[in-house]
Amino acid sequence: MATAPEHDAQAEQVRQYLLEHPQYLWDQEDLLLSLTLPHVGRGSASSLLERQAQVLRDENSRLQQRIAALLGAAQQNAALGLHLSDLATELLNTPDCPATMNTVLTRLHEGFQVEALALIARTPVSGLPQFTVLEEADFLEILDGSPPTQAATGLSINPSLRSTLFAAEGAALESFALIPLVGQHIQAGIVLGSQNPERYAKDAGADLLNQIARLVTAALDRCLTPC
Repeated sequence: MATAPEHDAQAEQVRQYLLEHPQYLWDQEDLLLSLTLPHVGRGSASSLLERQAQVLRDENSRLQQRIAALLGAAQQNAALGLHLSDLATELLNTPDCPATMNTVLTRLHEGFQVEALALIARTPVSGLPQFTVLEEADFLEILDGSPPTQAATGLSINPSLRSTLFAAEGAALESFALIPLVGQHIQAGIVLGSQNPERYAKDAGADLLNQIARLVTAALDRCLTPC
């Protein structure tokens, strides 16, 4: 009688042989008559043919889901690219810093569907009182070790600072990201918040946020340039 390891080795040999000779069972009618597959759940197939058909249907369903996911991601990326292009075009036509910030805030809310945001700065930004000036420690807490010139996701913001930035709305926010605005004439940022814990999760990626950061920083640097 074969031991458990020997039985496993024999089973693997049979499996490998059938993989290499997929037509083998086609000519083995006596073997097919004696083969049965146990029921593994309600509605499971008991015949080899039905079981194979079910496996193929399941695989086809998985492939269709993957294709649908890929198409959905492609459509989403195309839409985001269009919003980014619109932001760049509008920023080129803004006459001053207040108009620049109004354009940025409108685009973030309407185009990129940002739920909540807060403008932060290390020092007051001339002509833009919307920026909240933070202490150095609070600024460093938001950065959480990230380079100040790179967008970051998965930020952790304590309740007190969250209340300062987002008021009562901050209590319901579950994930945060930072768009840095670091240029020749500005040291600031835009903190994004969402009630969805996955939207700005650590692995959400920051490529789009970095592109927004470069556009907005360049526009603000232009309008903040001393005369």
